[in-house]
Amino acid sequence: MPILFLVVFFVMAGFAMLLPSIMYVLENLGASQAEATPILASYSLSQFIIGPVWGRLSDWFGRRPILIITLVGASACYLFLATMADTPAMVLLGLTLIGIFSGNTSVVMAAVSDLTAPENRAKGLGLMGAGIGLAFTLGPAVGGIFGGGDAQTATISVPAAIAAGLLLVGALVVAVRFRESHTDTVEGEDRISRLEAFGRIRTRPILLQICLMMLCFTVPLSMMESVLSYFMETRYQWGPPDMSKLFFMIGLILMLVQGGLIGRLTLRFGEISLARVGVFFMGVGLFLIMLVPTASLVYLGIAATSLGTALFNTSMAALASHRAKPTERGAVMGVFQSMQSLGRSTGPLTAGLLNQQLNGLPLLAGGLIMVLVLWWVVSLHRQIDRTGVVRA
Repeated sequence: MPILFLVVFFVMAGFAMLLPSIMYVLENLGASQAEATPILASYSLSQFIIGPVWGRLSDWFGRRPILIITLVGASACYLFLATMADTPAMVLLGLTLIGIFSGNTSVVMAAVSDLTAPENRAKGLGLMGAGIGLAFTLGPAVGGIFGGGDAQTATISVPAAIAAGLLLVGALVVAVRFRESHTDTVEGEDRISRLEAFGRIRTRPILLQICLMMLCFTVPLSMMESVLSYFMETRYQWGPPDMSKLFFMIGLILMLVQGGLIGRLTLRFGEISLARVGVFFMGVGLFLIMLVPTASLVYLGIAATSLGTALFNTSMAALASHRAKPTERGAVMGVFQSMQSLGRSTGPLTAGLLNQQLNGLPLLAGGLIMVLVLWWVVSLHRQIDRTGVVRA
Protein backbone atom coordinates (compact mmCIF):
# COMPACT_ATOMS: atom_id res chain seq x y z
CA MET A 1 0.00 0.00 0.00
CA PRO A 2 2.76 2.56 0.72
CA ILE A 3 4.15 2.02 -2.78
CA LEU A 4 0.71 2.54 -4.35
CA PHE A 5 0.38 5.72 -2.28
CA LEU A 6 3.72 6.86 -3.70
CA VAL A 7 2.63 6.06 -7.28
CA VAL A 8 -0.59 8.05 -6.93
CA PHE A 9 1.32 10.93 -5.37
CA PHE A 10 3.90 11.10 -8.18
CA VAL A 11 1.30 10.79 -10.95
CA MET A 12 -0.96 13.51 -9.57
CA ALA A 13 1.85 15.79 -8.33
CA GLY A 14 3.20 15.97 -11.87
CA PHE A 15 -0.07 17.36 -13.18
CA ALA A 16 -0.66 19.48 -10.07
CA MET A 17 2.64 21.28 -10.60
CA LEU A 18 1.33 22.58 -13.92
CA LEU A 19 -1.91 24.01 -12.56
CA PRO A 20 -0.76 27.37 -11.10
CA SER A 21 0.71 28.50 -14.43
CA ILE A 22 -0.56 26.46 -17.38
CA MET A 23 -3.64 28.55 -18.16
CA TYR A 24 -1.53 31.71 -18.07
CA VAL A 25 1.05 30.03 -20.32
CA LEU A 26 -1.62 29.16 -22.88
CA GLU A 27 -2.95 32.70 -22.72
CA ASN A 28 0.56 34.06 -23.33
CA LEU A 29 0.97 31.69 -26.27
CA GLY A 30 -2.12 33.23 -27.87
CA ALA A 31 -4.87 30.78 -26.90
CA SER A 32 -8.25 32.25 -25.94
CA GLN A 33 -10.24 30.93 -22.97
CA ALA A 34 -12.44 28.93 -25.35
CA GLU A 35 -9.28 27.36 -26.84
CA ALA A 36 -7.24 26.95 -23.65
CA THR A 37 -9.81 25.04 -21.61
CA PRO A 38 -10.19 22.24 -24.21
CA ILE A 39 -6.39 21.98 -24.34
CA LEU A 40 -6.36 21.42 -20.59
CA ALA A 41 -9.22 18.94 -21.02
CA SER A 42 -7.10 16.82 -23.39
CA TYR A 43 -5.29 15.39 -20.37
CA SER A 44 -8.50 13.99 -18.91
CA LEU A 45 -10.00 13.04 -22.28
CA SER A 46 -7.08 10.77 -23.05
CA GLN A 47 -7.39 9.29 -19.55
CA PHE A 48 -11.04 8.54 -20.29
CA ILE A 49 -10.17 6.76 -23.51
CA ILE A 50 -7.25 4.71 -22.22
CA GLY A 51 -8.03 4.23 -18.50
CA PRO A 52 -10.22 1.12 -18.90
CA VAL A 53 -7.63 -0.35 -21.28
CA TRP A 54 -4.91 -0.11 -18.64
CA GLY A 55 -7.30 -1.64 -16.12
CA ARG A 56 -8.10 -4.53 -18.45
CA LEU A 57 -4.42 -5.10 -19.27
CA SER A 58 -3.63 -5.21 -15.56
CA ASP A 59 -6.29 -7.91 -15.15
CA TRP A 60 -4.53 -9.89 -17.86
CA PHE A 61 -0.84 -9.28 -17.18
CA GLY A 62 -0.74 -8.03 -13.59
CA ARG A 63 -0.69 -4.62 -11.91
CA ARG A 64 3.10 -4.35 -11.58
CA PRO A 65 4.19 -4.42 -15.25
CA ILE A 66 1.43 -2.01 -16.30
CA LEU A 67 2.39 0.44 -13.56
CA ILE A 68 6.04 0.37 -14.66
CA ILE A 69 5.18 0.93 -18.33
CA THR A 70 2.81 3.81 -17.62
CA LEU A 71 5.16 5.57 -15.19
CA VAL A 72 8.08 5.44 -17.61
CA GLY A 73 5.85 6.60 -20.46
CA ALA A 74 4.47 9.53 -18.45
CA SER A 75 8.01 10.56 -17.47
CA ALA A 76 9.05 10.73 -21.12
CA CYS A 77 5.95 12.76 -22.02
CA TYR A 78 6.58 15.32 -19.27
CA LEU A 79 10.12 15.71 -20.60
CA PHE A 80 8.63 16.40 -24.02
CA LEU A 81 6.34 19.02 -22.50
CA ALA A 82 9.26 20.65 -20.69
CA THR A 83 11.49 20.94 -23.74
CA MET A 84 9.24 21.30 -26.79
CA ALA A 85 5.89 22.84 -25.76
CA ASP A 86 6.32 26.30 -27.27
CA THR A 87 2.94 26.55 -29.05
CA PRO A 88 -0.63 25.72 -27.99
CA ALA A 89 -0.57 22.74 -30.36
CA MET A 90 2.55 21.32 -28.72
CA VAL A 91 1.05 21.81 -25.25
CA LEU A 92 -2.04 19.96 -26.49
CA LEU A 93 0.08 17.08 -27.76
CA GLY A 94 2.08 16.91 -24.56
CA LEU A 95 -0.96 16.89 -22.28
CA THR A 96 -2.66 14.26 -24.43
CA LEU A 97 0.32 11.93 -24.20
CA ILE A 98 0.69 12.52 -20.47
CA GLY A 99 -2.99 11.77 -19.98
CA ILE A 100 -2.67 8.48 -21.84
CA PHE A 101 -0.02 7.18 -19.46
CA SER A 102 -1.59 8.80 -16.40
CA GLY A 103 -4.67 6.67 -16.96
CA ASN A 104 -2.96 4.14 -14.67
CA THR A 105 -5.06 5.39 -11.75
CA SER A 106 -7.52 2.60 -12.51
CA VAL A 107 -4.69 0.09 -12.06
CA VAL A 108 -3.80 1.60 -8.68
CA MET A 109 -7.43 1.46 -7.54
CA ALA A 110 -7.72 -2.15 -8.69
CA ALA A 111 -4.53 -3.02 -6.78
CA VAL A 112 -5.94 -1.40 -3.65
CA SER A 113 -9.09 -3.49 -4.08
CA ASP A 114 -6.89 -6.59 -4.41
CA LEU A 115 -5.15 -5.84 -1.12
CA THR A 116 -8.09 -4.78 1.08
CA ALA A 117 -11.07 -6.58 2.55
CA PRO A 118 -14.50 -5.13 1.63
CA GLU A 119 -15.02 -3.57 5.04
CA ASN A 120 -11.69 -1.72 4.75
CA ARG A 121 -12.07 -0.79 1.10
CA ALA A 122 -13.06 2.83 1.71
CA LYS A 123 -10.12 3.25 4.09
CA GLY A 124 -7.70 1.88 1.49
CA LEU A 125 -9.12 4.03 -1.27
CA GLY A 126 -9.09 6.95 1.14
CA LEU A 127 -5.35 6.45 1.58
CA MET A 128 -4.96 6.79 -2.18
CA GLY A 129 -7.11 9.90 -1.99
CA ALA A 130 -4.72 11.20 0.64
CA GLY A 131 -1.91 10.66 -1.85
CA ILE A 132 -3.84 12.79 -4.32
CA GLY A 133 -4.41 15.37 -1.61
CA LEU A 134 -0.71 15.46 -0.75
CA ALA A 135 0.06 15.82 -4.45
CA PHE A 136 -2.27 18.80 -4.72
CA THR A 137 -0.75 20.24 -1.55
CA LEU A 138 2.92 20.07 -2.52
CA GLY A 139 2.59 20.03 -6.33
CA PRO A 140 1.04 23.49 -6.74
CA ALA A 141 3.46 24.90 -4.16
CA VAL A 142 6.40 23.70 -6.29
CA GLY A 143 4.63 24.81 -9.46
CA GLY A 144 4.02 28.24 -7.97
CA ILE A 145 7.71 28.63 -7.09
CA PHE A 146 9.04 27.56 -10.50
CA GLY A 147 6.07 28.64 -12.63
CA GLY A 148 6.87 32.36 -12.87
CA GLY A 149 6.22 35.39 -10.73
CA ASP A 150 3.08 36.64 -12.44
CA ALA A 151 0.67 35.85 -15.27
CA GLN A 152 2.91 37.45 -17.91
CA THR A 153 6.04 35.43 -17.00
CA ALA A 154 4.32 32.10 -16.33
CA THR A 155 6.13 28.92 -17.46
CA ILE A 156 5.62 25.16 -17.24
CA SER A 157 9.10 24.04 -18.36
CA VAL A 158 10.71 23.55 -14.95
CA PRO A 159 7.60 22.04 -13.27
CA ALA A 160 7.27 19.56 -16.15
CA ALA A 161 10.95 18.58 -15.89
CA ILE A 162 10.58 17.97 -12.14
CA ALA A 163 7.50 15.84 -12.83
CA ALA A 164 9.48 13.75 -15.33
CA GLY A 165 12.08 13.00 -12.68
CA LEU A 166 9.51 12.07 -10.03
CA LEU A 167 7.73 9.61 -12.30
CA LEU A 168 10.96 7.93 -13.28
CA VAL A 169 11.76 7.45 -9.59
CA GLY A 170 8.27 6.01 -9.15
CA ALA A 171 8.86 3.47 -11.91
CA LEU A 172 12.10 2.36 -10.27
CA VAL A 173 10.42 1.96 -6.88
CA VAL A 174 7.63 -0.19 -8.38
CA ALA A 175 10.15 -2.30 -10.28
CA VAL A 176 12.25 -2.98 -7.17
CA ARG A 177 9.77 -3.05 -4.28
CA PHE A 178 6.19 -3.74 -5.45
CA ARG A 179 4.96 -7.33 -5.26
CA GLU A 180 2.23 -8.32 -7.70
CA SER A 181 -1.19 -7.96 -6.04
CA HIS A 182 -3.46 -9.53 -8.66
CA THR A 183 -3.52 -13.23 -7.78
CA ASP A 184 -7.26 -13.99 -7.86
CA THR A 185 -8.38 -16.42 -10.53
CA VAL A 186 -11.75 -18.05 -11.05
CA GLU A 187 -11.78 -21.29 -13.01
CA GLY A 188 -13.90 -21.13 -16.10
CA GLU A 189 -14.40 -17.35 -15.93
CA ASP A 190 -12.68 -15.23 -18.57
CA ARG A 191 -11.15 -11.88 -17.83
CA ILE A 192 -13.36 -9.29 -19.42
CA SER A 193 -12.66 -6.64 -22.03
CA ARG A 194 -13.48 -2.96 -21.83
CA LEU A 195 -16.68 -3.29 -23.88
CA GLU A 196 -17.74 -6.26 -21.78
CA ALA A 197 -17.14 -4.21 -18.64
CA PHE A 198 -19.38 -1.42 -19.97
CA GLY A 199 -21.95 -4.05 -20.92
CA ARG A 200 -21.99 -5.67 -17.51
CA ILE A 201 -22.27 -2.34 -15.75
CA ARG A 202 -25.22 -1.41 -17.98
CA THR A 203 -27.12 -4.47 -16.72
CA ARG A 204 -26.44 -3.66 -13.04
CA PRO A 205 -28.60 -0.63 -12.21
CA ILE A 206 -26.94 0.53 -9.01
CA LEU A 207 -23.40 0.16 -10.36
CA LEU A 208 -24.46 2.01 -13.52
CA GLN A 209 -25.86 4.87 -11.45
CA ILE A 210 -22.67 5.03 -9.37
CA CYS A 211 -20.59 5.46 -12.52
CA LEU A 212 -22.93 8.04 -14.05
CA MET A 213 -23.07 10.01 -10.79
CA MET A 214 -19.28 10.14 -10.82
CA LEU A 215 -19.50 11.69 -14.29
CA CYS A 216 -22.14 14.24 -13.30
CA PHE A 217 -20.27 15.23 -10.13
CA THR A 218 -16.95 15.65 -11.94
CA VAL A 219 -18.25 17.92 -14.71
CA PRO A 220 -18.93 20.92 -12.38
CA LEU A 221 -15.67 20.24 -10.53
CA SER A 222 -13.69 20.35 -13.76
CA MET A 223 -15.56 23.46 -14.91
CA MET A 224 -14.47 25.20 -11.73
CA GLU A 225 -10.85 24.03 -11.99
CA SER A 226 -10.46 25.04 -15.62
CA VAL A 227 -11.68 28.63 -15.23
CA LEU A 228 -10.56 29.35 -11.67
CA SER A 229 -7.30 30.98 -12.80
CA TYR A 230 -9.16 33.28 -15.21
CA PHE A 231 -11.83 34.02 -12.60
CA MET A 232 -9.32 34.99 -9.93
CA GLU A 233 -7.14 36.98 -12.34
CA THR A 234 -10.10 38.99 -13.64
CA ARG A 235 -11.74 39.62 -10.28
CA TYR A 236 -8.72 39.83 -7.93
CA GLN A 237 -5.64 40.18 -10.23
CA TRP A 238 -4.10 36.89 -9.07
CA GLY A 239 -1.11 35.12 -10.68
CA PRO A 240 0.65 31.71 -10.32
CA PRO A 241 1.94 32.28 -6.72
CA ASP A 242 -1.58 33.17 -5.53
CA MET A 243 -3.12 30.19 -7.31
CA SER A 244 -0.52 27.88 -5.78
CA LYS A 245 -1.77 28.86 -2.30
CA LEU A 246 -5.33 28.07 -3.31
CA PHE A 247 -4.40 24.67 -4.71
CA PHE A 248 -2.29 24.03 -1.60
CA MET A 249 -5.39 24.40 0.55
CA ILE A 250 -7.37 22.10 -1.76
CA GLY A 251 -4.72 19.41 -1.44
CA LEU A 252 -4.41 19.82 2.31
CA ILE A 253 -8.13 19.25 2.83
CA LEU A 254 -8.15 16.25 0.48
CA MET A 255 -5.20 14.77 2.34
CA LEU A 256 -6.63 15.27 5.81
CA VAL A 257 -10.11 13.97 4.98
CA GLN A 258 -9.16 11.05 2.75
CA GLY A 259 -6.08 10.08 4.70
CA GLY A 260 -7.30 10.44 8.26
CA LEU A 261 -11.07 10.74 8.51
CA ILE A 262 -12.73 8.81 5.70
CA GLY A 263 -12.23 5.35 7.23
CA ARG A 264 -13.83 6.24 10.56
CA LEU A 265 -16.60 8.25 8.91
CA THR A 266 -17.43 5.37 6.59
CA LEU A 267 -17.67 2.86 9.43
CA ARG A 268 -20.03 5.17 11.28
CA PHE A 269 -22.22 6.60 8.51
CA GLY A 270 -21.69 4.41 5.40
CA GLU A 271 -20.46 5.29 1.92
CA ILE A 272 -23.75 6.47 0.42
CA SER A 273 -24.48 8.87 3.31
CA LEU A 274 -21.03 10.43 2.97
CA ALA A 275 -21.54 10.76 -0.79
CA ARG A 276 -24.73 12.71 -0.16
CA VAL A 277 -22.95 15.09 2.24
CA GLY A 278 -20.16 15.49 -0.31
CA VAL A 279 -22.56 16.63 -3.02
CA PHE A 280 -24.11 19.15 -0.63
CA PHE A 281 -20.75 20.71 0.24
CA MET A 282 -19.70 20.82 -3.40
CA GLY A 283 -22.82 22.74 -4.41
CA VAL A 284 -22.51 25.18 -1.51
CA GLY A 285 -18.86 25.77 -2.30
CA LEU A 286 -19.44 26.56 -5.97
CA PHE A 287 -22.08 29.16 -5.12
CA LEU A 288 -19.82 30.71 -2.47
CA ILE A 289 -16.84 31.10 -4.81
CA MET A 290 -19.00 32.98 -7.29
CA LEU A 291 -20.95 35.14 -4.86
CA VAL A 292 -18.56 36.17 -2.05
CA PRO A 293 -17.30 39.79 -2.30
CA THR A 294 -13.64 39.34 -1.28
CA ALA A 295 -10.75 37.08 -2.26
CA SER A 296 -10.26 35.90 1.33
CA LEU A 297 -13.79 34.49 1.40
CA VAL A 298 -13.10 32.51 -1.77
CA TYR A 299 -11.04 30.22 0.46
CA LEU A 300 -14.26 29.32 2.30
CA GLY A 301 -15.88 28.19 -0.94
CA ILE A 302 -12.77 26.27 -1.97
CA ALA A 303 -12.74 24.54 1.41
CA ALA A 304 -16.34 23.41 0.90
CA THR A 305 -15.70 22.09 -2.62
CA SER A 306 -12.57 20.27 -1.44
CA LEU A 307 -14.41 18.62 1.44
CA GLY A 308 -17.23 17.64 -0.90
CA THR A 309 -14.80 16.16 -3.40
CA ALA A 310 -12.96 14.14 -0.76
CA LEU A 311 -16.15 12.64 0.67
CA PHE A 312 -17.89 11.93 -2.63
CA ASN A 313 -15.00 10.54 -4.69
CA THR A 314 -13.77 8.10 -2.06
CA SER A 315 -17.25 6.90 -1.09
CA MET A 316 -18.35 6.28 -4.67
CA ALA A 317 -15.09 4.50 -5.54
CA ALA A 318 -15.63 2.18 -2.58
CA LEU A 319 -19.22 1.49 -3.62
CA ALA A 320 -18.09 0.66 -7.17
CA SER A 321 -15.31 -1.66 -5.97
CA HIS A 322 -17.71 -3.55 -3.67
CA ARG A 323 -19.79 -4.50 -6.71
CA ALA A 324 -16.89 -5.84 -8.79
CA LYS A 325 -15.78 -9.47 -8.74
CA PRO A 326 -12.03 -10.15 -8.39
CA THR A 327 -11.63 -11.14 -12.06
CA GLU A 328 -13.35 -7.99 -13.31
CA ARG A 329 -12.11 -5.52 -10.70
CA GLY A 330 -9.52 -3.83 -12.91
CA ALA A 331 -11.97 -3.43 -15.78
CA VAL A 332 -14.82 -2.18 -13.58
CA MET A 333 -12.60 0.29 -11.74
CA GLY A 334 -11.26 1.35 -15.12
CA VAL A 335 -14.79 2.18 -16.27
CA PHE A 336 -15.45 4.02 -13.01
CA GLN A 337 -12.24 6.04 -13.31
CA SER A 338 -13.03 6.74 -16.95
CA MET A 339 -16.25 8.45 -15.83
CA GLN A 340 -14.11 10.83 -13.80
CA SER A 341 -11.87 11.40 -16.78
CA LEU A 342 -14.85 11.95 -19.08
CA GLY A 343 -16.22 14.53 -16.65
CA ARG A 344 -12.87 16.27 -16.45
CA SER A 345 -12.68 16.42 -20.25
CA THR A 346 -16.25 17.52 -21.02
CA GLY A 347 -16.50 20.15 -18.29
CA PRO A 348 -13.73 22.41 -19.63
CA LEU A 349 -15.12 22.18 -23.17
CA THR A 350 -18.06 24.35 -22.13
CA ALA A 351 -16.45 26.21 -19.22
CA GLY A 352 -14.30 28.48 -21.39
CA LEU A 353 -17.22 29.51 -23.56
CA LEU A 354 -19.46 30.17 -20.54
CA ASN A 355 -16.80 32.16 -18.74
CA GLN A 356 -16.29 34.41 -21.75
CA GLN A 357 -19.98 35.32 -21.53
CA LEU A 358 -19.86 36.04 -17.78
CA ASN A 359 -16.90 35.65 -15.44
CA GLY A 360 -17.87 32.87 -13.03
CA LEU A 361 -20.88 31.59 -14.98
CA PRO A 362 -19.47 28.01 -14.97
CA LEU A 363 -19.54 28.12 -11.17
CA LEU A 364 -23.22 28.99 -11.10
CA ALA A 365 -24.00 26.32 -13.68
CA GLY A 366 -22.04 23.78 -11.66
CA GLY A 367 -23.93 24.65 -8.49
CA LEU A 368 -27.24 24.02 -10.23
CA ILE A 369 -25.99 20.66 -11.50
CA MET A 370 -25.10 19.73 -7.92
CA VAL A 371 -28.72 20.30 -6.88
CA LEU A 372 -29.80 17.65 -9.38
CA VAL A 373 -27.01 15.26 -8.34
CA LEU A 374 -28.02 15.62 -4.70
CA TRP A 375 -31.59 14.56 -5.56
CA TRP A 376 -30.16 11.59 -7.49
CA VAL A 377 -27.93 10.46 -4.62
CA VAL A 378 -30.88 10.58 -2.21
CA SER A 379 -32.82 8.39 -4.66
CA LEU A 380 -29.92 5.92 -4.89
CA HIS A 381 -29.72 5.80 -1.10
CA ARG A 382 -33.38 4.74 -1.00
CA GLN A 383 -32.76 2.06 -3.63
CA ILE A 384 -29.89 0.61 -1.63
CA ASP A 385 -31.97 0.69 1.56
CA ARG A 386 -34.78 -1.21 -0.20
CA THR A 387 -32.50 -3.91 -1.57
CA GLY A 388 -30.48 -4.13 1.61
CA VAL A 389 -27.40 -4.86 -0.50
CA VAL A 390 -24.37 -2.60 -0.80
CA ARG A 391 -21.76 -5.11 -1.91
CA ALA A 392 -21.90 -7.54 -4.81
